[in-house]
Amino acid sequence: MKQITLAIYEIMCHESDEEHPISRHKILELLEKRYDLEITRQTLKKHFDLLAEHGIEVEYDSIKKAYYLNSREFEKSEIHLLCNAVYSSHFIPESDSKKLIKKLLDTQSKYVSQSFNNNVYVKNERKSLNKQFFYNVETLLEAIQNKKAVSFLYMKYNHQKQLVPRRKERYLIHPYHIIYANENFYLICRNDHYDNLSHYRIDRMQDIQITDIVLKKLGKDFDPYEYAKTKIFMYGGDEEMISLLCDDVIFDDIIDRFGRDVMIQKAGHDHFQVYLKSSRQGILYFALQYAAHCQIMTPASLRNEMIQILQNTLEKYQSKR
Repeated sequence: MKQITLAIYEIMCHESDEEHPISRHKILELLEKRYDLEITRQTLKKHFDLLAEHGIEVEYDSIKKAYYLNSREFEKSEIHLLCNAVYSSHFIPESDSKKLIKKLLDTQSKYVSQSFNNNVYVKNERKSLNKQFFYNVETLLEAIQNKKAVSFLYMKYNHQKQLVPRRKERYLIHPYHIIYANENFYLICRNDHYDNLSHYRIDRMQDIQITDIVLKKLGKDFDPYEYAKTKIFMYGGDEEMISLLCDDVIFDDIIDRFGRDVMIQKAGHDHFQVYLKSSRQGILYFALQYAAHCQIMTPASLRNEMIQILQNTLEKYQSKR
């Protein structure tokens, strides 16, 4: 009995949806062809009722005189969103992306699967070459749970576009949190040689090994996403109070980057001033991107550093190279 009900569920899951209901005759035909199981038309209703008892609703389309599965773990729109997110995530290697997308699509009808595959045209050339991403996440979560330090090799691209170690020595760190920021997954951790926290891109880590070294304690009130907010573009370094004078045209961009709780004051007809806490390198990179509409006001040392960067850049553009 259970075997038949599960077989019917698989048929309804993959062969039907609201736009593509399946007839009673087709269900019985697939049941016999794929599973070597035979039931009568009258018995089919009993199996639908059994599925309904477990929260799995099969609806009847009276116009097409056919059935379709009306309850799934994910909506069609959610599946398309998740699959596109996986496909566009460059930190997930291509082979792992295909496996994960297949698992997501297997929760839907074959028509949803065809629709997604037919709408993906461009190969994502930014996909990571590091095939250890999911293994890295599992290993780091295990280390965090067991409160153990880890060692690993940290990779970078050479001019031949190959991933190679940044240095021969292995990194040894105390892992605390995994966060998503700046379109990448990072590990927030502490190095034995520094008092401040550090962070590393997980897709650039290789050969992670859990050690017997007990994890150094981290404060209970530590918020990993508050930490990330002060690391603009995930640049490291000490944090300090910084103010920016911006044109109104980038107001939405400021909110998108720094959040709605950032301190903002009106500064004239079409300007506003932003006050935030961040590392210097992150703000320098941000201000360079928005140089036409944003300037660093304080601290003076950071403003002068920005002026020097702009002067050096202008000299490069004016040179006759």
